[in-house]
Amino acid sequence: MAEPVTAGDARPHGGGRLPPLAAAAVLAALGLVPLAKLLGGGASIPWWSAAVQDWLVTGTAIVLAALGLGRVVGERVDRSIARSITVVLGPSPRAFQAFLALLVLALTGSFAVYCFARAPFSQDEMAQRFHAHVLLAGRLFAAGEPHPEFFSITGVLDRAGRWYSMYPIGGPALLAVGAALHATWLVNPVLTAFTACALYRFAAAAFGEGPGRASALLFALSPFVLIMGASEMNHVGALALATLALAALPTWATAPRGSAVLGAAALIGLGVGGMATIRPLDAAVVAVVIGVFQLSVLRRERSRARSLVVQFAVGALPVACLLYVNARTTGRPLLFAYDALYGPGQRLGFHVDPFGVPYTPLRALTLTSANLMRLDRYLFEWPLPGLVPILAALVALRRPTRWDLLLLGLIGATVGAYGLYWAADSFFAGPRFLYTAVPAFIIFGARAPGLVAESLPQGVPRRATLLVVPLCLCYAWLTPTGVSSVQMRAYYYHVGRTKLKTDIAVQVEAARLSRALVFVHEPWRARLEARLRAFGLAPSEAGRLLSSADACQIQTALDAEDTRAPDDTAVRLARLLDATRTAAAVHPVGGLQADEAISLAEGAVLTDACRREIAADEGGTTPYAPFLALARFDPDGALGGSVVFARDLGPRNEVLRARFPDRTWYRYRPRASEDDTAAIVPY
Repeated sequence: MAEPVTAGDARPHGGGRLPPLAAAAVLAALGLVPLAKLLGGGASIPWWSAAVQDWLVTGTAIVLAALGLGRVVGERVDRSIARSITVVLGPSPRAFQAFLALLVLALTGSFAVYCFARAPFSQDEMAQRFHAHVLLAGRLFAAGEPHPEFFSITGVLDRAGRWYSMYPIGGPALLAVGAALHATWLVNPVLTAFTACALYRFAAAAFGEGPGRASALLFALSPFVLIMGASEMNHVGALALATLALAALPTWATAPRGSAVLGAAALIGLGVGGMATIRPLDAAVVAVVIGVFQLSVLRRERSRARSLVVQFAVGALPVACLLYVNARTTGRPLLFAYDALYGPGQRLGFHVDPFGVPYTPLRALTLTSANLMRLDRYLFEWPLPGLVPILAALVALRRPTRWDLLLLGLIGATVGAYGLYWAADSFFAGPRFLYTAVPAFIIFGARAPGLVAESLPQGVPRRATLLVVPLCLCYAWLTPTGVSSVQMRAYYYHVGRTKLKTDIAVQVEAARLSRALVFVHEPWRARLEARLRAFGLAPSEAGRLLSSADACQIQTALDAEDTRAPDDTAVRLARLLDATRTAAAVHPVGGLQADEAISLAEGAVLTDACRREIAADEGGTTPYAPFLALARFDPDGALGGSVVFARDLGPRNEVLRARFPDRTWYRYRPRASEDDTAAIVPY
């Protein structure tokens, strides 16, 4: 009944069982043992205890149910499994891929509507959508604004007259295609559908048709994949290109004809080179893993070496584009925008990060463990840890093939590379920096039932082994609440950050605005942060200052600088920092959300200006970033379009009269309550 787990080309590797067993031991030690909680170090996994309890209770119930079904209705289970295999293997490869693509597109599209209201959800997405609109204007960067504090957001640079996002150009370019078609929100669902098909082609060629289809279906039902695919994050495009390269690799390694090998090499080069324009570190990981694999093939078949010339040539084209864009934006081909924004502290390795926190080997181990622990929950949302089927597959591998080692290399290289990154704790839909390795995790997980069943005799244990994964899938998708629930995971995104899900474009259309300047009122902290960034501080430096200094002193110092004659930037910055120092203890103000958080000094008396800033927030606030994501640009790169949105800085708004002399001024009034509606009102 169990589908064969190896393809005809999948020859055993001389390394024996040691590599998969060693990998299983490391993954178990970091992902099942709560090492991140034991070591401390700042990794937050508050749900771990509840999840462990759920896995022990519900997971045990699932296993007992599988054993019970295997014993009580054994023959019917055998027939059902056989019929299921027939149904899955029945369609032709082309028909299966068409079904798979439609399934993934429908699911990710539905999640995009339900979870995110077809809108960008994070600063990363908003900054890249902003840059996409710059590209649609036919430019690599927009013209910088004379008063950037009105228009800046985290992740966007406005320097030396150039205004662009900090993200490599490939991500905004993909979104620009969607924006040109007025369907930006559909870009990642389409790419995820492509990824599912590419994963199927790789897994089917490497391990057989059955494991290939099982892997593709498990990928299509992973909430981590679907929620990420419903977003506008650039991980999705990078993974699509990674799987394009992986799907071409079996042809490159096994095809007897030179033309097929050359074509596969070109696709590998395109995939890895294209990845570099989106996520360079992930591209380096995939390049190293595929490169080592190809070198192992060339040891036996040197005739394929000529194809690498084609691979390098094709891969060099997108990389050359990336370096050209760097030269046009940051001024140097090898200076990436995020290096220009955050400085050398954001690079790989052990050092003080941009926020002043030492990144040590111990912290790296803690964050690596935290990411693998999160994978236990977010990869599948099963009532069993997500790593369990993966570990079962690794332990059950009796004769690991070169394809198994390739996947292990992808997992190890991804985990290792991001273990050197100070921001490895970043989260979106799951441990997002492990997203490039998700195909490897899922392929092992999908093969686990067949691999374990192969070692068992006919009977109840074998039947139960083949039933556990389907039962876990049913539980995860059909249970409306609880720790392990796809529905609950989607609901969290549905009700979260609702201010970001307002359809601003519809509101603008309803207001029938033309040649308008609309001011958006953010919290006091955000207004101060924007002014500090315009003053020359990096986002991390501005955040540190706001957390450690009195907000009213910062406001007073910034206002004072606005009245001074232009001076040297370093002198102004030193003067500002000196003015914000205080001998009194500074404490956070309680009861504020993260985007509102400010600190005040003990015994400090608020100035009238600071009181006005606080009073201004009582009428409601809304984030500015979603509005900048709608920006339009004139052919010369200047901010334009029928409506321009600016951050509301109170009396300071008057400096924009000269910049926008022919526009009518308005204010965006946010919702005061859940029952209220936002409105655009006269200034």
